Amino acid sequence: MLHRRQFIVSRQAQAIGSDWVVRDIGGLVLSHAPDLPVERVLGADGTVWHLLGLAVQTDPARPDPAEALAGSRFETIGETHRSWAGRWVLLSNRAVHMDAGGTLGVFYGEVDGGLVLSSSAALMAELLGDKAEFRRRLTHEAGLDWYPLPGSGLKGVRRLLPTQVLNPSRRIGEEGFLTFRRPFPPLLPGFSDEQAMERMERILVTAVRNLHRTVGRPLMLQLTAGFDTRLLLATARKAEVPFATFTFDHKDLTPGDRKLPPKLAQIAGVEHTLIHCGPIDRQRARDYLAHTGRHTAALDGEFHSNGAWEGVPEGSTVLHGGVFEVARCFYWGQIPPGLTADGEDTAARLFDSFRGKLYNPLSHYDSLREWLDWVVRTPELAMDLRDRFYLEQRVAGWLSAIDQGVDLTGRQLFQPGNCADFMAVALALPVDVRRASRHHAELIRRMAPELLSEPINPPQPAVLRQLRKLPRRLNKLRTAIGHHLMRKAG
Repeated sequence: MLHRRQFIVSRQAQAIGSDWVVRDIGGLVLSHAPDLPVERVLGADGTVWHLLGLAVQTDPARPDPAEALAGSRFETIGETHRSWAGRWVLLSNRAVHMDAGGTLGVFYGEVDGGLVLSSSAALMAELLGDKAEFRRRLTHEAGLDWYPLPGSGLKGVRRLLPTQVLNPSRRIGEEGFLTFRRPFPPLLPGFSDEQAMERMERILVTAVRNLHRTVGRPLMLQLTAGFDTRLLLATARKAEVPFATFTFDHKDLTPGDRKLPPKLAQIAGVEHTLIHCGPIDRQRARDYLAHTGRHTAALDGEFHSNGAWEGVPEGSTVLHGGVFEVARCFYWGQIPPGLTADGEDTAARLFDSFRGKLYNPLSHYDSLREWLDWVVRTPELAMDLRDRFYLEQRVAGWLSAIDQGVDLTGRQLFQPGNCADFMAVALALPVDVRRASRHHAELIRRMAPELLSEPINPPQPAVLRQLRKLPRRLNKLRTAIGHHLMRKAG
């Protein structure tokens, strides 16, 4: 079933499916799939908010999101939701706020002269009809393998950045249509390393406990040999919630990812399942492309096409560590140091660091330039450009599309680290701690030290590593040749 958990906001109801729900939000209409959680809450100042998606409280001293909204005021709503984790959009007739990383994406554009918002590029294309024009398809790990924000894979359709708040009562481009929102609050001076670890541990454990209470069923964890899932395993163990683990047995699985998860699950005292990946079903593959509007080329799409997700219980909520890399200097080795948003050649150097000329259309470069213009206009966010790139591009672009793709399977991903308060603490740690993932190791040691008895991402034999990379290299080569021929013909 296409368009699961998706929504549209426009001037009129959108009859995408006979079971879709329609809600008046004051001058605009919210139409959404029946399996998308939506709560309507009246704020303390009379503002009507609609909370879409899954949000949980991470601060044990604060109320759940719906109760917090009931006591909120429009002017301070950012303070209200800074402690929420999850994948959500908060909507009124004057403001659209996304979760900290923008993982429940918001596409926007004009259809028949009126503003339309949607979580789905595919739905935007349906509404545009014959006017919809897709950009060139993405290729996994070939250059920038997502459509850089604020652009999208549809000409004329934009994507909201997690540092932007959209006012749906204004026209696109009008003063006040987009305003700045800090993605995380500044920390008070004197915050010690011990306080940081205590705070991050409390945020993660509270998030997982409240998630289990919210969904009302055991959680799942897709376990690998890496740091992120090890930290989530320690967190779920510390939270004392029922959960099970699994690993997809796919063609790119490393020896460590195959051997270690069962051992780690046994140490944690939980069940582990190695899920077989069958052959690609072409209809499933087409459905995935149709559901995501071609906005992801990641390997995750194959897990729907080859039936792997059928091995995970229907309706499962899967713990996922996709936002942790915001604070782990993911792009510090790839993007040149010292770049500034207002640098004359910054866009070109960013593009070149991904070999964009070899793999990507110029629309990718144009979107990077537009993103840098926004960064220049929001200097109050003191954040290394490489980390901000990860947050506003990799998370809000690449990861958001993966999350939406999983919606099609009837399961959903949940990132406990996708919380403004968590990002604030993690990004304040010393760079040498972040780059070496020492904070992850320390958090695991605090919550479940026995999980450190097994190595993190053990190296594999060089020959095997090169053989595993060969199919992807061939795919990238085909992409580069096709790109060259298109540019030569154009």
